[in-house]
Amino acid sequence: MTTTGGIQFKGFTLSPFQQKAAAALREGRDVLVAAPTGAGKTLVAEYAIHRALERGQRAIYTAPIKALSNQKFRDFRADPEIADAGLMTGDVTLHPDARVLVMTTEILRNTLFEDPAKLHDVGAVVFDEIHYMDDVERGSVWEETLIFLKEDVEIVGLSATIANLGQFAAWLEKVRKRPMAVVEERKRPVPLKHYLYHPKVGVFPPSRLKNISKRFAGRKKDRSWHRRDDGPLLDSLEERELLPTLYFCFSRKLCERKARQEGRSRRLLNKSEAQQVLEVWAQAEEEFGFDSNRGSLSELKSMTVRGVAAHHAGMLPLHKEMVERLFTSALLRLLFTTETFAMGINMPAKAVVFDSLEKFDGVDFDYMRTRDYLQMAGRAGRLGMDKVGSVYSVLEFDDVLQAPIHRIQSGKVEPVISRFDLDYGTLVHLHEVAGDAGAAEAWERSFAAFQSREHSKQREERNRKRMRALIAKRYRFLDSMAYISGEREVKARGRVALGLHGYEIHLTELLFEGVFDHADPAGICAVIAGVIHEGRKRQTYDRRSLKPIQHLMRSADRAIQSAIEMEMAAGLQPSLKRFDVGMSPAIFEYALGREFEDLADFTSAAGGDFVRIARMTVQYLRHLKKVCLQGELDDLAGRLEDAVGLIYRGPVDVRAELGLEEKDQPE
Repeated sequence: MTTTGGIQFKGFTLSPFQQKAAAALREGRDVLVAAPTGAGKTLVAEYAIHRALERGQRAIYTAPIKALSNQKFRDFRADPEIADAGLMTGDVTLHPDARVLVMTTEILRNTLFEDPAKLHDVGAVVFDEIHYMDDVERGSVWEETLIFLKEDVEIVGLSATIANLGQFAAWLEKVRKRPMAVVEERKRPVPLKHYLYHPKVGVFPPSRLKNISKRFAGRKKDRSWHRRDDGPLLDSLEERELLPTLYFCFSRKLCERKARQEGRSRRLLNKSEAQQVLEVWAQAEEEFGFDSNRGSLSELKSMTVRGVAAHHAGMLPLHKEMVERLFTSALLRLLFTTETFAMGINMPAKAVVFDSLEKFDGVDFDYMRTRDYLQMAGRAGRLGMDKVGSVYSVLEFDDVLQAPIHRIQSGKVEPVISRFDLDYGTLVHLHEVAGDAGAAEAWERSFAAFQSREHSKQREERNRKRMRALIAKRYRFLDSMAYISGEREVKARGRVALGLHGYEIHLTELLFEGVFDHADPAGICAVIAGVIHEGRKRQTYDRRSLKPIQHLMRSADRAIQSAIEMEMAAGLQPSLKRFDVGMSPAIFEYALGREFEDLADFTSAAGGDFVRIARMTVQYLRHLKKVCLQGELDDLAGRLEDAVGLIYRGPVDVRAELGLEEKDQPE
């Protein structure tokens, strides 16, 4: 709707960048929106979704993390103009024929390959956090989806600011064969002020760092200058009324330790606010049917009554739900959290604190990327409430002397780099529809090829040769394993792999090597968990629990190890994950009926990690059941269904946290 004051949508007058994006959509162009956290990118996505609905089409919203998917599902269900929303993640499939469908990008990619007819009436797809395409492990899925999505589908990409926005848009326009509008907003709705902190100096602006580092240079051997103490910083934030504050830590245990410490020593809520917290807990108890006066919920409740909490991926979903409810109700003043909290979830604060400017990048500890820093820092400053957002970085002694502060806080944001790397399931699909040459053609359409092409002819040819050699080796492996044959033949193993969507080789080999032939449902759960789980450092588990099924577990390990050896024989670096039984004892005991509260005896993993692996186990049990029914393996399909029933209970069941009613049974 347009008025003399500008374009109106959902009661808002769109800002200039939102209006530009809306105009581009009306002109039939795809849109790539790059804007700071909190600037209002989501409103552009919702505008595109509503336009698709007005045309009588469906819309899809994809997100990189399940927490964001769940949040958007709730938002769309609450929107009276949508209401009919569905959800498809690894945890749950709910209303898959809904007008607006929230799903992970992996599921969208899989649907494009397995059953594209399901998307025949989709008119718009939103890719939230589209810069996630350069994620090392999962980025290729984004790229494949953008390559294979039908050209007549309108796309809206929402991104943080990236250095190569023009290059990225040019590739999208070329590969999609649709005009692309780039809408970039650099101005923050609430500007940020950056500060540094060290206990020997206190809070200071970055402009003073050079002089302060001179003082530190002569104190390298003085141990007292190397001690951490962020207590005075938190005292200052409280005194200057800069709460609520998000305190980012890059360690789950550190989040919990700091939350416990501050929850004991600080009381940040008055009596009236503490009573409101108790009322939120009472309402949730009635809704979910839990007792908050026992176990870990009791500890969390006592912290939140003081206005303090922690939030990270290892927490139980119910614990995270309570923290998020209290934070959005403005009843938490100090929240210690990991970086996932900054990923699209709309929960800003008055101030943000970084416990460290170094984080683990998957290989080593290094100073943060500018893009990551700005995404998290962008949570500071609440629109319509704060004039500025305050951002504080806690420095170690060595940081004062050598941290690239200017680059982290105000340097040029990093470009998106292609991670294009066709997995085995995709290669089987391409072999069937286009022969082995189809994979090479897919690479030619990739962002990787586009970036090589723009760089130099020599680099393009070098990368082309490298990719074609890699593809040839992977097809050699698939042929040697009897997944494919000839020009376009997909054999029985390959057909099964196409229906599994992740861990295709592992699960197919377990099936065809007879590992499941005589396994009972609880044992099958333990095996699937071993396929999925990747243990964290220093995680322990009870090996004795697996004695009743040790033969089954050894058979599974041998089948997977054999596939890894065949991969190496094809000249490939092993990419198949090794069998890891670290979570299997807990999954096995849970499947045998043990209560969730007793699982600490069988694994040292966080409760949230157990729930995540259990839910993924349910997901792949269902995938396996589907392919077994197609192959008329009714007995095994029945045991797989029984296995789902054994572990899809308690906190593993997602229905409660999504607020589903009895009629909303997930598939």
